[in-house]
Amino acid sequence: MEASEANSIILRFRHLKENLQELHKMFRHLTLNAQVAGQIQRVDLDTVQIAIRSTRVASEGITQGDDSRIERV
Repeated sequence: MEASEANSIILRFRHLKENLQELHKMFRHLTLNAQVAGQIQRVDLDTVQIAIRSTRVASEGITQGDDSRIERV
């Protein structure tokens, strides 16, 4: 193998390594974004569930004429 061929192969490997490092960095960012999105969805779900429970309790209290069970949010 000639020196120029070896240098060319080494250069290609170097570029591949740099590209893999960049992809790894992007993947870490995507993973972090997915984790944050999951946490936001969980908070949104909790908020909706609290609102649903409050509405149910309020409607039960109204239909029974008792507003003492209404949760204040």
